[in-house]
Amino acid sequence: IIPVIIAFGGCSPSHSPDYNTCVLEVLRGYPLDGSFGYHWPKEGTWEGTTQDIVYDGVTLCTGDPQRRSFCCGLTYEVFFKAWERYDASRGRAFRIKGLTPGDLHEVRLRWFGDSHTGERRRLLQVAIESMGLGRSIPVEEAQAGDFIQFWRHNGSGHSAIFINWVYEQGRLAGVTYWSTQGPTKGIGFRTEPINEKEGVKPDELYLARILPE
Repeated sequence: IIPVIIAFGGCSPSHSPDYNTCVLEVLRGYPLDGSFGYHWPKEGTWEGTTQDIVYDGVTLCTGDPQRRSFCCGLTYEVFFKAWERYDASRGRAFRIKGLTPGDLHEVRLRWFGDSHTGERRRLLQVAIESMGLGRSIPVEEAQAGDFIQFWRHNGSGHSAIFINWVYEQGRLAGVTYWSTQGPTKGIGFRTEPINEKEGVKPDELYLARILPE
């Protein structure tokens, strides 16, 4: 599997970009040099974001002083920052579908798998759909800037921003994404293989798209 070189366009207010474009622009603001490291604590209540997430004066997540993050925390952070950018590009106040800070706390719990919904596999899809933030996306409709969660044959899972699929001889063979993970020493792009025996499981690719309007 050969990773794809990614180039993003700008998210200019004059062009009223769609939400996915704003997601990709937000990604450009994070360094890829390892200074925003990966950290996955085995216990505790750390939210895993690189910065404070504040909505209507309420702190939903407290940023790590060392700018570290884990995958669920980072993707939640991007969801939040991209929506803020999206509203700003339209010259309007930052509001996430009229949700309250308490609602957005529940979004985070479902996003992370810490709520009582009972869902443990499709966390991003459940969080986004059940809170009225967007919809699930089938594999064939995926676009850069969608949110993706997947599970591997070794039992581990990941939360990320989808970039593109990798095909070999017409067969889906890999996924390129942006997130934070050990192999990239923190925030970065990575390509992983998809197959029936190792790597990412082809039947556990869960995508969702945020739809602000």
